[in-house]
Amino acid sequence: MCLAPSLTSGGRQPTHPGASLGTRAKSLVARYVALDADTVLSPGCIHWDASGRIVGLRRARKSERALDLAVLPGLVNAHAHLQLEPLDQPVRAFLPWVAAVIASRGERSAADHRRIALHSLRELLRSGTTAIGEIDSTGHTVAALRRLPMAGRCFRELTGFHLQQREARALVRERFPSDAGSMLPGLSPHAPYSVSPDLMRAAAARTRNLAIHCAELPEEQQFLRTGRGVFADLLRKLGRLPEGFRAPGCGAVRWLEQLGVLRASTQLVHCQELERGDVARIAAAGASIAVCPGTIDYFERTPPPVSKWRQLGIPVALGTDSHASNRGLSMRRELALAAAFWPELAPKELLRMATESGGRALNGPFGGLRRGRRADFLTVAAQASWSDTLSAFVHNLLPVSGVVLAGMTHRIHADR
Repeated sequence: MCLAPSLTSGGRQPTHPGASLGTRAKSLVARYVALDADTVLSPGCIHWDASGRIVGLRRARKSERALDLAVLPGLVNAHAHLQLEPLDQPVRAFLPWVAAVIASRGERSAADHRRIALHSLRELLRSGTTAIGEIDSTGHTVAALRRLPMAGRCFRELTGFHLQQREARALVRERFPSDAGSMLPGLSPHAPYSVSPDLMRAAAARTRNLAIHCAELPEEQQFLRTGRGVFADLLRKLGRLPEGFRAPGCGAVRWLEQLGVLRASTQLVHCQELERGDVARIAAAGASIAVCPGTIDYFERTPPPVSKWRQLGIPVALGTDSHASNRGLSMRRELALAAAFWPELAPKELLRMATESGGRALNGPFGGLRRGRRADFLTVAAQASWSDTLSAFVHNLLPVSGVVLAGMTHRIHADR
């Protein structure tokens, strides 16, 4: 049996959190090996090859000594803005917050954006995150991914409420990622209040993999129904409200449905202010929802009815959003907040939101251990039972002791 050096006492120390410890290790025998939220091998063995792909998952033999560890699939952060830094002073009102974020981002150079993104990636790795859905607003995330090859999907952000067909198609051609590094490509037409119908359709015509901020605010729904309110005032001030604009006369979800972008490969983000019938529309379309407990906490919003959404079969994933609207980028903290916001959800369901549902929201092979997939997983100390281990894990009572990312082992400082 060959053990990952970062999971035993014999590995050399990294020069910084997240530094690679080499590829000598190819297998691990542990008391628990969770393939997903429903399937646990106890004890189990996971084996991966030199290319970082899983080649074996099985129950451990009696002759094999299992470490007192639990192996879990790497966590999937379905929605992140890696390049945003914390604001100098917290801003809780949304529109002033947007203005502060834009001002802060405008002060940063390309090198700053790459540095911040890499720092965010390392922070996420420490919390056991191995796949993300990144909303890349500048095109600089790929450079950070060359340093730390996280899995997931890189959605290039689109904005332009004033853009018509020709300009919309040109922007989509320009922005669609030709190189997404270690991630799959996608597009993020930002929101129905910041993206024109033509731009939304152009994005949907270019790729099926979309991430859209949707129904986040009452003011968003007011603008789409009536054409009035703070978003109309803002667009008019920016010169982005087309002459003769007429509101669609419906809420965000119904509008996306009419535009043809509400579909199984679309990820809707936040969904704080859904209207009557919206949940059924989302479920019928097969779309997913990403919620960000840290952002809910930051803006002191009422947690949406996630349990109801899940009962109707909607995949609900977890995300961290950004440093600008969160107290840190840790999927462990998101899990613990989710457990507090929705105590009716069993630990198994919370783990599913942070793994399999995240993979579903990103339309990729993430969030579960399967033969042929990348060896992306984390370890924690095993407790007396798998149930005890899982409960302690989702409530952030167990630090992550190690992470394997694409077959490379990493020693992790305690993340609490």
